[in-house]
Amino acid sequence: MSARPRTRFWLLAALLAACEHGAPFRPVPYTPDGPFTPPPPPTRLTLNPGLDLAPIALPAAGAGTSAILYTAERRDRADHDQCFAVLPQGGGAITRYICRTTAADDSINVFSEAAVAADGQLAYVRASTHRFPFRPVSPDVEALVVGTLDDPHNVRVLRTLPYTAPSGRIHQGISHVGWLGATKLVYVADSVTYPRACSGCPPDTVRTGLEIATLDLFGLPVPIIVVVPGTDSASSVAVGATGDTIYFTRLNDSRVYRRVLSSGQTDTIHDFGGGIAQDVAVANGGGYLVAIVDDQPHFVNLATGADVLVADPTASFRRPVFSSDGTRVTIERWVNGAVDLWLLDVP
Repeated sequence: MSARPRTRFWLLAALLAACEHGAPFRPVPYTPDGPFTPPPPPTRLTLNPGLDLAPIALPAAGAGTSAILYTAERRDRADHDQCFAVLPQGGGAITRYICRTTAADDSINVFSEAAVAADGQLAYVRASTHRFPFRPVSPDVEALVVGTLDDPHNVRVLRTLPYTAPSGRIHQGISHVGWLGATKLVYVADSVTYPRACSGCPPDTVRTGLEIATLDLFGLPVPIIVVVPGTDSASSVAVGATGDTIYFTRLNDSRVYRRVLSSGQTDTIHDFGGGIAQDVAVANGGGYLVAIVDDQPHFVNLATGADVLVADPTASFRRPVFSSDGTRVTIERWVNGAVDLWLLDVP
């Protein structure tokens, strides 16, 4: 099977013109706090001329309330910063933006790969690129940081990028960040390249998974990074019902693996029997998982092994995440370079 690197467009966005976020998707009655398409799912959650990427579920603020946080490109600003946005899980108006600056400046600032712990800690990747007098391809500054959801700018820098891992590999990027507990993170370490399709074409950003790593926030004298054995060429990782179990996929592989960190045991939790599995997510309680196989979402009942494909051949899908109650999934939907968030029911 030929190599197929994971591709993520995060600084270079080629998007079709569209309405501003908050405009109705079609001329039918709607309310300001409703989604762009009426339920039941599939429900369109965002309609943004910029990229909407990598949603995560936030801890429920109260009975029956929940929200998602995701990376939203601010096409309403001259610098096109990519900020965090908070949106009701069922759709509606953005309730909060988290940006590096309150107004456009001479830099492109990107917040990505967020993970929120149960106690409100917010880990994410923060990058900045100066636009003037020229626009570099790669970020000038990039780091994994941790703050809180209430005070996201007051951060501790955990690791600047790139860095040399204990495996000897150069970790140029970090993706699929998750919390194993209140003091430890897990993520996929990536290599990052910037190929051009032609001599005059703009560069793309191609991320290829290298391995899974954990980071102990309170390691002394600096946070301790440990490469998880047996995770070579990992393309995604998700935390299971406890912080002792992770699920992961590998490049050019149809299987989803499960590893118990304390015992070091790794097994195959599901084999799709063909295609390339990536972007695995697991519901709270571990009863269901979802993975993207050849660009389409597959839902797997882990008790029975039943695999349900939710197909849409007009689009490609990435980065699914379960709701807090495990009944719905928020997902990126890509069409011709444009990407918005949609909501799916678990079959």
